[in-house]
Amino acid sequence: MSSRRQSPKILKKSDNAPLTRADLQYDLLTSLFSDTNEVFTDPFPSQIDARPARSRVTFRDLYVNAIMNSPKASKLLKDKMSDTPVFATHFAMLSLLTNVGRINTTMSFFPEMKTTIRTYHPVPALQKTSGSLQDAPRLKSILKAVVYDRDNPKIATTLRDCRSRIETGISPPTHIANLIFILANETVSVSKLHFSGEVDFLDLFTSIHLSSDSRARAFLWLVHNYYEAAFQLSEHPESDPAGGSNINPFSNPSRPGERPLLHQLTDAEAALENVDPDDEKEISEKLIAQRMQLLASQSPKDHSKGGKNIIKDDESVISIESAIKTKGKRRSAAATGKNKNVTINGSEGDQPTPSRFADAQYRPSPYQSTPLQTRQPRLIAAPIHRYSPYARPHERHWVNVARTRSGPPRTLLEHAWHVVARSDPLADSEDEMEDEHCRNDYVQRLNIVCRLRGKSPTPEPE
Repeated sequence: MSSRRQSPKILKKSDNAPLTRADLQYDLLTSLFSDTNEVFTDPFPSQIDARPARSRVTFRDLYVNAIMNSPKASKLLKDKMSDTPVFATHFAMLSLLTNVGRINTTMSFFPEMKTTIRTYHPVPALQKTSGSLQDAPRLKSILKAVVYDRDNPKIATTLRDCRSRIETGISPPTHIANLIFILANETVSVSKLHFSGEVDFLDLFTSIHLSSDSRARAFLWLVHNYYEAAFQLSEHPESDPAGGSNINPFSNPSRPGERPLLHQLTDAEAALENVDPDDEKEISEKLIAQRMQLLASQSPKDHSKGGKNIIKDDESVISIESAIKTKGKRRSAAATGKNKNVTINGSEGDQPTPSRFADAQYRPSPYQSTPLQTRQPRLIAAPIHRYSPYARPHERHWVNVARTRSGPPRTLLEHAWHVVARSDPLADSEDEMEDEHCRNDYVQRLNIVCRLRGKSPTPEPE
């Protein structure tokens, strides 16, 4: 028999790759949702056929009604599931695959998807109606949001919790979606306890050489075993008060209460299951073409319009710096209006002061040497830029100014903080900003090294 190492647990597909019947194990899902045994207790009032709560229903009605009772299910989805039973079944099939962990949470199933963090996948076998299958994260959130009153104040999280609740008369112990989440989480223990370690619980939903009908029956037996107060005849055959009425209906007919047998398939028999018909291939091609058209319509229609959009985006990014420069220019213009004779590079004239020199009069340098206490707020508010080996035009002047200025002396701790906060670790050593503080720091370090030299534990010279 196959193991999980040979059949991957999670479907992985490239973008626009359809999910085939083999990926879905469509025959298995059909066997599950077409089973006619009304042996499951529905804790919710039915939104399908107006049955009261705690009615006996099939697995299909139990699962569909759980989805429709989820607070995360929209009214549009509920109405569509009520009006179109086929869509309700298909939506529940895909939800079940998400429930057991077979569907990757990055998958989306509607062609109108715009986000780039998910991949689109048509599902032609389940998209024969007009309803939307949404995407995997939404399906999972719908299942997680189902509320069952018996889960208060604490929801069941393990199979032990489910069995203990059944033993105390609480049946069902939790809602069906949460039970399947628990079975998927405890797949190793389920495999050892019920399948002798030969088959993993999640292998029931993968492509292995076991018949779809036998795998579906094994799954229903397992769910019924932890969902209902089923009586295990093989454990206590003499104490069945109901005369066998509480025996798991999906158990082995020859050995009531035990797991049903799994039918092994040959390669030829396995090839006859989950075959994609031609009409579903056409549906897949149409959905992919629709997706490509939507992507093309979302891109810019002409180059000029796209260029305008790009310029607008750039302006929105640098709007803060532009505002600062504009203020600097206005202030420099006001200064030149009061004193028109300005000396620039040793010459006099009515020329306006360049903006980079005008900014220096009104905006403090980010590299100005100040005490640590007064510099901390500036460090927190300083803008963060992506590293570039080339100095920005509006920063070159400040580097030159910082090299020529000096301030009060710093302690070793203050200078270390200044270096960590202001230095670029990726810049070349030749571009380091050397000033009086750096020289003082080197002198202090050299003095410390000289005092320690020759003292223990200095190694002996070779």
